[in-house]
Amino acid sequence: MLKLGKRPASPFNKKAIMFDQIFDVSKLPVPPKIFGKQKLVQTWYGYGNDEYGNCVFAAKAHMHMLWSLMGGHPRDRFTTADVLSDYAAVTGFNASDPNSDQGTDMKVAAEYHRKTGVRDAINNRRRVTSYVNMQPGSVGQLAIGAYIFGAAEIGVMLSEDNMKQFDQGKPWTVTSADPIGGHCIPVVGRDADGYFLCVTWGRLQRIATSFIKKYMDEGIIYLNEEILNDVSYDKATLQHMLAQVSAIRVAEAETQDQPVYGMLSQTTISPTDRQFDVAFSILRDALDASGYGWALSDDKLKAYSDKVAIGVVGATPEPEQPTEEKA
Repeated sequence: MLKLGKRPASPFNKKAIMFDQIFDVSKLPVPPKIFGKQKLVQTWYGYGNDEYGNCVFAAKAHMHMLWSLMGGHPRDRFTTADVLSDYAAVTGFNASDPNSDQGTDMKVAAEYHRKTGVRDAINNRRRVTSYVNMQPGSVGQLAIGAYIFGAAEIGVMLSEDNMKQFDQGKPWTVTSADPIGGHCIPVVGRDADGYFLCVTWGRLQRIATSFIKKYMDEGIIYLNEEILNDVSYDKATLQHMLAQVSAIRVAEAETQDQPVYGMLSQTTISPTDRQFDVAFSILRDALDASGYGWALSDDKLKAYSDKVAIGVVGATPEPEQPTEEKA
């Protein structure tokens, strides 16, 4: 049986950063009727969402799969165990305890995605640079976000009728049935019939705009730097956009004493994947040399080494990066 797993939309924090605070729609590209790079991904995977309510983290794996290919990189790869590990880290989920499978708050997961990152199949952390919140039910903001940034994450309320529509390969439409729960999905394009395209339960699903307007109760647009290498995007415009946001938002964030939900709200420097790997390697070698390496598995040690990397990088100036890494 397919699972849902998005917790009810929580209220916007008073410091939440909204789409229209950051983007001037009049200066953004108008999405064409048909758009999307979803065909770059040959096989979508369910990542355990047929058995558990981990749709929020399955959606993040799906987005990174697409973003990496859009940027001309090898496809980011994830396993079900990777996706469930992040679900567990954020919610306390335990596969052996059905009562712990209570779904995820999208806003909480968004901060985790930006600060910590989701784990991939080679134990790297895939993070997003920044994000903004969409207005619930806004078809216009959704189209712009999915078109410019490759994918937009939304939360929707689904009914039994919608579950049957999925099973029958039909689009999600407004029906008379009452919703039974929330679901998180990445919207990745729009087809010739005007249906939005999302990824869920391992395949593409079409969604009517009327459904979005009525049942989309939250949405987040992420910027992932992997897509900046895509030749179909105006990289200079995107970089200029980020510079404008940084000048406004970072200055504000420096005076705040609580976390901010939104674009560029974190003022500290996050470690790179290489820095996370170096921290792990140092701790692993030191522990093994002490003769107690057997006492801590790689998975458990990685949690400690990640904290070390974050603490060290956050406490020191970011080093200058070489123009070319030596072999």
